[in-house]
Amino acid sequence: MNKKKIAIFIVSLYGGGAERVVSILLNHFENSFDIHLVLLQPIIEYDIPASQKITVLDKSPSNNSFFNILKIPFLAFRYYRFLRKNNITTSFSFLNRPNFIAGFLKIFGWKGKVIISERILTSAYYKHQSFSGKIGRLLVKKLYPNSDIIVCNSKYTELDLRNVFNIQTSYKIIYNPIDVEAINKKLKVIDQQLIKKKASFTFICIGRLCAQKNHKMLIKAASLLHEIDCSIQIIGKGELKEALENYIRFTNMQDRVEIIDHTTDPVNYLMIADCFVFTSDFEGFPNVLLEALACSLPIISTDCKGGIRELLAPSISTDTPAANNEIIYVDYGLLVPVGNAEILAEAMRSMYNNTVLQQKYRAKNYNRAKDFDTSVIMDSFKNLLNQ
Repeated sequence: MNKKKIAIFIVSLYGGGAERVVSILLNHFENSFDIHLVLLQPIIEYDIPASQKITVLDKSPSNNSFFNILKIPFLAFRYYRFLRKNNITTSFSFLNRPNFIAGFLKIFGWKGKVIISERILTSAYYKHQSFSGKIGRLLVKKLYPNSDIIVCNSKYTELDLRNVFNIQTSYKIIYNPIDVEAINKKLKVIDQQLIKKKASFTFICIGRLCAQKNHKMLIKAASLLHEIDCSIQIIGKGELKEALENYIRFTNMQDRVEIIDHTTDPVNYLMIADCFVFTSDFEGFPNVLLEALACSLPIISTDCKGGIRELLAPSISTDTPAANNEIIYVDYGLLVPVGNAEILAEAMRSMYNNTVLQQKYRAKNYNRAKDFDTSVIMDSFKNLLNQ
């Protein structure tokens, strides 16, 4: 029996939440579909099947964002020819440039199914005042409606596309998956070297070192916690690394705050941490929070726009007012206002001092992670791809 031919299209498999989801899809559906992995850049950090077919679409990548925008129609036509040549019937793209490229397929007359996946709060990602933001918003409005289905990893993301961009196409919500069993196995084999290095209560944060993640807020909060014995680990790579290291020195926090290069397998660090802190200004549906839940970690997060409440506070409506000058104690963690380092410090202090609160979340959070186990989420992806 011939397998259905599907192209999964993403910029690269370099770090990131969308990249991890693609890796899971490739491994999970290796025997179910004939999958072609299409990349713009030949960078692969995640595990994929040894037999995986890979095509690199952009033979001359550029760091110039304006030039990359101009190339979109040409790459789209190259992608269209690739799909036709290989008799592929479904294109499933992730992240903005692949989504824009896929948005041209119907314009070129391709008869297959176009599925795009939006992983971020679009209106926050494309800021009004910047040139690239204005171009990005225009491309979203013009090209996203050309898809057959838009897959969002949170309800908030769908509402953003409907209400801000007026895109009224077909939507499907599929949350990010996590392999709870695999993490549980890793938890039983703790890295002894990391345990030896651990000297105090550890707050941990994982995420790309970019403006959206607002690690500066965490460093500032840490500088307000002189009376407690704690350390802060920030795991990630990105363009703001040097600036953040300078800010650590400026606040005299070198002995308490450590930046560790991004790792595709952060469980070793999560399993010996005491609390996960998440400081984003906006989000999609963060994989790192799923991993923290699966490691039974108490969580403190900004109450930012995106899927945070769907994940940590399902009993609170997403349209109720965000945290403002207060800590909100919710089902699976603490929510604090976006950008408010003082209240974040207060929440960190509260978690540090309250062992009952820590144990409450440790007891609940593992089971919350199981709601997003691959065994549950992959069924939704399979139904989508079989349509």
